[in-house]
Amino acid sequence: MSQNNLKPIAVPAWKRWLEFRHRVLPSIMFVVVLFLVGILWKSHLSSPSLIGQVQVMRLDIRTPSSGTITNLSVELFQKVRKGDTIAKLDPGDPLTALGSQAQLLLAKKELLQLMNLTTAANAFDIQRNVLDKERLRTELLQQKVNLASAEITLQNLENEWNRAKGLFEEKLLSESAYDQAEKSFLAAKAEVNARNNLIEDLGKTIQGIESLIEGSREIEEAKLEIDRTTLQRSIAKLEQEWIIRAPKDGVITSIQKRAGEMVGSSDSIATLTQSGTRTIIAYLPQGSEIPISEGQEVEIKTRSQFVRYCTAKVSKVGESYESMPDQLSQLQLFKVGGFGIPILIDLPDEFKCLPGELVNITFNSQPGHSETGALAER
Repeated sequence: MSQNNLKPIAVPAWKRWLEFRHRVLPSIMFVVVLFLVGILWKSHLSSPSLIGQVQVMRLDIRTPSSGTITNLSVELFQKVRKGDTIAKLDPGDPLTALGSQAQLLLAKKELLQLMNLTTAANAFDIQRNVLDKERLRTELLQQKVNLASAEITLQNLENEWNRAKGLFEEKLLSESAYDQAEKSFLAAKAEVNARNNLIEDLGKTIQGIESLIEGSREIEEAKLEIDRTTLQRSIAKLEQEWIIRAPKDGVITSIQKRAGEMVGSSDSIATLTQSGTRTIIAYLPQGSEIPISEGQEVEIKTRSQFVRYCTAKVSKVGESYESMPDQLSQLQLFKVGGFGIPILIDLPDEFKCLPGELVNITFNSQPGHSETGALAER
């Protein structure tokens, strides 16, 4: 039998798979694993440019005066709205509890006394105006009588002047007599006009005094009403319990006082952490070469197990180096004395972060930007 007639022995499939698994598959797996490790490193383990923190806005809710807390209306981690009742305070002795506000009440008392003196002065002015009005009214009546007499005299002198005018034209009366009759008539006419003007002025003056009297009485009534209202409100304010309300929306994160405890003026009874904070604060350490400017886009990455990303913008860049908070200073790559330039970054509304949460910040490089270069050099 010739060797050319021999058929090649077929390699079994399991033998081929065994050879592929030992020679090719390890290389493929190595490349895939290396690619996945690169992705995981970039997503989870790659060093960020900076580490920032979502700003925490904490407000200490303080008592307006000393006294006893009669009711505490909130619990730890309770959400409250602006204007919600936090606690009620019984000031006890109002003048003692008000402390510095007692001086204000004394000042109000002096003001009321001054207003009372002003009221007496106003009453005296009103009475004086009434007497002036009556005197002017009497004088007005006298002037009207005098005007009536002057009008009669004017009519007689006018008749004399007309008769003298006729005689003068007929050459029966001398010129001097005619001039005398004309002057008497004109003088009487001027007197009547003057008395009419005087009566008109007196009438206007009397009307002005009447308006002044009426206005003074209205002002007096208004002042008395203000006095009564002010005193009523002051008494009600002193007698009622002080109601302490939430200044902002947020969560009660700490309670320092409980119902029944005595408190002093400006004592903190609870701490309110304001909700809805949308600002991240970070610090650019001294010596770093990260370019940054206002309006620059940055990538925000959470430090949780399931990483979330978003793009945000730098809203403000500080002008001087400031001391970093300890938690941020310990996590920074560049530790130069714990000082850095503060940076504020505004988060988009749809990206949810808790107040105080730490995030990774990656800045996009902007070569050639003069402002960022100056900042990096600074």
